[in-house]
Amino acid sequence: MQSVSAEETIQRLIFSLSELEQLGETIISGRGNFNVSSRTYLRIIHGTLQVTSCAILLYQPSENCLAVEAAINVKDESLNIPVNDDDIAAILESSTIDISSPPPTLENFLNQVQPQLELLGTTLWAPLKIRDEFLGVISLGSFRSQDNLEDWNRELLPVLANQISVAIAYSRLVDKTRAEQFRLFMLSDTATQICKSLDTEAVQEEVVTHAITLLDASAGGLLLINPITQRLEMKSLFALEPDANAQLENLSIPLQTDQETSSALTPIAQVATQEGETLISNDEVEGLLGRRNLMAVPMRGREETLGVLIVADKEGRGGTTPDFTDEDRVLLEAFANQAGVSIENAQLYQEALEGRQLQAEMDEAAKIQQNLIPEALPEISGYEATGLYFPRGGVGGDYYDCLPDADDTWGLAIADVSGKGMQAALLMATLRAGLHSEVTRKEDLPSMAEALNSLLYASSTSGKFATFFYAQLHPETDQITSINAGHNYPLVIRREGGYDELEKGGVMLGMFPNDVLSEISEFEQETTQLGSGDVVLFYTDGVTETVNTDGELYEEERLEAVAQRVKSESADQICQAIYDDVIAFQGEAEQFDDLTLMVLKKI
Repeated sequence: MQSVSAEETIQRLIFSLSELEQLGETIISGRGNFNVSSRTYLRIIHGTLQVTSCAILLYQPSENCLAVEAAINVKDESLNIPVNDDDIAAILESSTIDISSPPPTLENFLNQVQPQLELLGTTLWAPLKIRDEFLGVISLGSFRSQDNLEDWNRELLPVLANQISVAIAYSRLVDKTRAEQFRLFMLSDTATQICKSLDTEAVQEEVVTHAITLLDASAGGLLLINPITQRLEMKSLFALEPDANAQLENLSIPLQTDQETSSALTPIAQVATQEGETLISNDEVEGLLGRRNLMAVPMRGREETLGVLIVADKEGRGGTTPDFTDEDRVLLEAFANQAGVSIENAQLYQEALEGRQLQAEMDEAAKIQQNLIPEALPEISGYEATGLYFPRGGVGGDYYDCLPDADDTWGLAIADVSGKGMQAALLMATLRAGLHSEVTRKEDLPSMAEALNSLLYASSTSGKFATFFYAQLHPETDQITSINAGHNYPLVIRREGGYDELEKGGVMLGMFPNDVLSEISEFEQETTQLGSGDVVLFYTDGVTETVNTDGELYEEERLEAVAQRVKSESADQICQAIYDDVIAFQGEAEQFDDLTLMVLKKI
């Protein structure tokens, strides 16, 4: 073969090092990841070393194999090479491995995988590693311009392998960080969903389903302590196999285990003790409750242990069942702490509803709240405005208002605070006070939304939030500028027919601090033109989620149909017609939620 000149070799090296530097900066900046850049690394190797073919194979610990991540001129890019711990240890001992004359410790391994090596066209391997952690290998074909591997090539290859190893490790670290951020967001979101309900059975079911989702599990269960019998009793169970449900739905485990207690159940009972710790079982042979793997965490209330939350059979790629990790443990323990408080809140709420003291407090709160909701909306030149509010109980978390805004404009607001009762009413009062304060000094609607979010986040307990919609009406131009923070979309019913939805805005208020909120989304406002006879309909989910005796939802389609039918009437008549239709639809069913409506009509 014709040898390559030293000048050409130097030029290739300079170009390759320049590309490596740029690629490294891209990965470190977070603008790229290894999956995207692996092909570029291969192109650099292919051009610099002048090889006929090359590939990067990454180690898959869960499958004990090397899998092709990227390849150039390889016959089969889907092939896998099985590898065990002894093979890995032998690979790590060398900086480069010549396939034609391998170390004695690798001869048997390379002979076994000879068919895969032929498909790769492999003549040389370079291990990819960070310290003693095995990441994979670089596979090289034959060299075009030389019969034997020159010294500079042999010295450059480990440098390239080290660069690629760093890129792999950094990319995985970034991916792991992003995954943890997403899991934390899911944890916050699921905790919020659970906190919305005060029905004990509903909370128990939601705890199990959300725990399974958080941990990528296929089964789970919740056992709570019966204070009278001192036994753990299954309260909610989810498993893909019906037979498993039938066997475990009546599971009851004594806290004080004895000889009659199954040895498989004793560890779960120990988790429920006051000093109990999380149990992780990744034993395929001795799996608890017939599961490949299982994790059980203690669920505690404010002062005592309530029970045990279990997830099982973690789902991995390709139908695998990977082990539960310490990171999984931390996540499930955090969720169990939130869930325990929610379950305890639901239990206490159900008990408190039966007491006279709570009823007296609710009556007082109802009187206070009535004073916060306007008896009648102010007169606006060229418009009609009206509203109504019917709480589910004595006290609710809905709110609407119409108040003077800056420069002869008017502000129309509607909100729905999560939860019910006293806490929701107090948070609603906080929102109202904050709104009245911000209207007089806000720069724009997104700034106002951020200020209200900060106020509610500082004023509320974990998991509490409010959906909120605010429209700034400009009577002189017949325009409304609005912002929607996770609220039901108000409907603009057009006189000529059809309707628009006012949806632009951002996430609900009070869920996250402003610095976190800015990373998730930014608030937006929108402007809508109104014409004579147009009707703007504001409402809370107590309207569209009203349920009848058949379990059907009222939904937005019925609301829009009624509004279209009576849009030529006055605002009062429109509001009353919608309310009458909702109540007629509900029939004998129990009121599901606070029911709040507000109607604005352009005369």
